[in-house]
Amino acid sequence: MNSYMATISDATKSNWQRLHTSTEGRLAKRANKTLSAKKVIAASYAQTDNASNLLKIVSQIDAPLEDIIYTLGLRRLEAAGILYKSNVQKTLIPYQSYLNLNINVPDEIWATNDDLLGFVLQSLLSEGERNATGQYYTNREIVQTMVNGLRLTSNETFYDPCCGSGAFLLGVETEYPENLYGTDLNPLAVFIAKINLLIKYAKKDFIPNIACVDFLKDNTSRKYDYIYTNPPWGADKNHQYQISGIKSKERASMFLVKAIDLLKPQGHLHFLLPTSLLKIQVHADVRKFILSHCTIQNIELYKDRFDGVFTDYFSIKLLPLSTESQAYEVKKNNQTFNLDYSVVPDQSDIRLSERNPLDESIKKKVALRANDYLTHSKWALGIVTGNNKEKLLSEREGKAEPIYTGKEIEPYTVAEEKKYIVFDPANFQQCAKEEFFRAPEKLVYRFIANRPIVAYDNKQRLCLNSANILIPEVDTISVKSMVAFLNSALYQYLYIQQFSDLKVLKSNLSALPFPAISPLLDQKLAYLVTMILQQGKKAEIMQEINTEIFNLFDINIEERNLVMQSV
Repeated sequence: MNSYMATISDATKSNWQRLHTSTEGRLAKRANKTLSAKKVIAASYAQTDNASNLLKIVSQIDAPLEDIIYTLGLRRLEAAGILYKSNVQKTLIPYQSYLNLNINVPDEIWATNDDLLGFVLQSLLSEGERNATGQYYTNREIVQTMVNGLRLTSNETFYDPCCGSGAFLLGVETEYPENLYGTDLNPLAVFIAKINLLIKYAKKDFIPNIACVDFLKDNTSRKYDYIYTNPPWGADKNHQYQISGIKSKERASMFLVKAIDLLKPQGHLHFLLPTSLLKIQVHADVRKFILSHCTIQNIELYKDRFDGVFTDYFSIKLLPLSTESQAYEVKKNNQTFNLDYSVVPDQSDIRLSERNPLDESIKKKVALRANDYLTHSKWALGIVTGNNKEKLLSEREGKAEPIYTGKEIEPYTVAEEKKYIVFDPANFQQCAKEEFFRAPEKLVYRFIANRPIVAYDNKQRLCLNSANILIPEVDTISVKSMVAFLNSALYQYLYIQQFSDLKVLKSNLSALPFPAISPLLDQKLAYLVTMILQQGKKAEIMQEINTEIFNLFDINIEERNLVMQSV
């Protein structure tokens, strides 16, 4: 995808410099959070007055973050009455270069079992730092659900390969804390995890087995009975890692594949992962690995989200044993049901519900007519101004022209504009080539949505980055007919069945199959779209479009009813 990199503001340069990043070639994608200096309070991680009060105290301190965390760690150990135990002092030796600051923390703040140090660390890290390394810690409720009262025996080991401040390690019960192992990239998180374990097992004489290590580069061969974690999410954009079979370069997938190899034959793996891994085609690699190398025990889908993260997630529990028949439990929306099905070679479909024979029939009918895909069409992102308040106008003046956001994008049509802008790519943070905006015909679709919401545009409209541009090039299907397909009940149904994202992604749309259609049908669909654009009688004409597309695939009455109920 082509984009225009414009001059950035002094404030943006300052933010990037604070993150030690280069300004060259940045913001090539819609939301480059790795450059963000914004901080997100980890409210869902520690929802107590003690946590809030501690954050208020340290937020007033002008000192390096490592010195603040080190000092709070000492205060925490002192409040627990174990600071001067020999094992604690040995644990602190690697951190003697940090400064013990003069921070006055009232004793009552420490009267809680919450991970206050982890809360402070997350809340003081910039969004960019957290996003770059995947530092979004798992809240206690989810940890408790995943650990589910796990108690280790004397000869069992537990490992969290990206332990953060130790949530999963703390969730496990054991009389043998020396059997708990953890690694993490962030040295401050490792320090906090050690402090937390020392306090939980204050009566034990042990040194926490937690190290500052990059798990995906670590050559350890130790085998564990349990590996539980919430790994970093997102692609390895710098190509640092090579894990066999994971072409997507998704870090969470690479963590899972490597962790399976470190389990004992009867070991258990439990990972928290983004829901996209269950749905998006690019992540078929990890699904295929799971189905061919593992036995699924259970899957749970969650509704809540992490602070500052706009994605759904699920947990999956696996055994490192291949099987020809998967039988597991799925939990969703307080409902539990069991699945049992045979796995065929190269399968990459992890089921989350029982297959409805009608669903299978509909998908098969569409698949049999597949002729072309959107993979070779033209795509572009909307404009990123860098400062909407300054550059968007409420009234049209001078050379300003209308600009549309995702909210104004409706099925088939674009609602009345609310903002105006002077089109000056050099003054924007990111802007696609003008030819995309000025195309004689194009489609514009909402970015934030659970299904395609697509408008037809032949007026060369501008759009912000909450809307995407698609210029379809699909065999036998014109631009107007394509907007009919994408907005039709059948294709809405197909999309929802395959993808659970709250963003309409190019990769998802590119996975939808389209049939070859006759010139006569293409003309009729285009005519119906024209009628919607001219008359605005959407409901009546959309019903006619649905009927034409249902007929094209021989979708029967029972199947049509299922589609309409689903969308």
